[in-house]
Amino acid sequence: MTRVLGSVDWGRAALELLGHCRALDDDKPTVMHIRHTERPVIDDISNGRAALSTPLGKEAAYEYGMNLPDGWDYRFFHTYYERTQETAERIHDGIVARGGASEVVGEMNLRTILDQKEYFRYQSGYSDTDHSAADFMERWTSGQIPPKIILPSVEFAKRAAETALENLASAGGKPFHVYVSHDVWVAALMFHWFGVPPHEDWYTFLDGFIVQPGDEGMTVFYRDKERTVEYPDWWNNSNPV
Repeated sequence: MTRVLGSVDWGRAALELLGHCRALDDDKPTVMHIRHTERPVIDDISNGRAALSTPLGKEAAYEYGMNLPDGWDYRFFHTYYERTQETAERIHDGIVARGGASEVVGEMNLRTILDQKEYFRYQSGYSDTDHSAADFMERWTSGQIPPKIILPSVEFAKRAAETALENLASAGGKPFHVYVSHDVWVAALMFHWFGVPPHEDWYTFLDGFIVQPGDEGMTVFYRDKERTVEYPDWWNNSNPV
């Protein structure tokens, strides 16, 4: 049942990602990385962490969990923003409610902002729009933001890959790991891991990608696409799982 996801204007990408689960290889570990669920508009970026999930967003996340496939061992990781934790917990609740195996591991050890004060100063004039987020993504990935303020995007992508592989290596059963973060994080990983540029309509709530690493490359699922790509040169693919 997808009553909420089928009714909100941002639900299409989430439904497409859920649909891709039918094509997953049962013999490969799985990593999903998505943006958090719906939150209110942020008027003051310096207080952005205070924006929590909306009631509708929580309901949508629960519904998302109800519709993830059976037979996998789910583990959830989130950022230090409370709305990502709320999203992870509600998706987890949906899985558990239908009898699935799931665990919320907790906060992932990843940071992008290195100097909060300078970051807010650098972001003066920010507005909570897709255009503003896409502009930030462009400046970040092109190296226009000083590395003392924010971790360079390719270094972030490397650390995120290391984290994902380490977590898969320590997992038992049939791992399906879900990372809940932010639109710019998802955009940066898709660019540096798979060479996929940002979507023209940006990244909606619960939007993201699924990837299954293998010996011959990575199979990535996003929107209405399925592709197999080579590992980046910097990726430690000697033992991808």
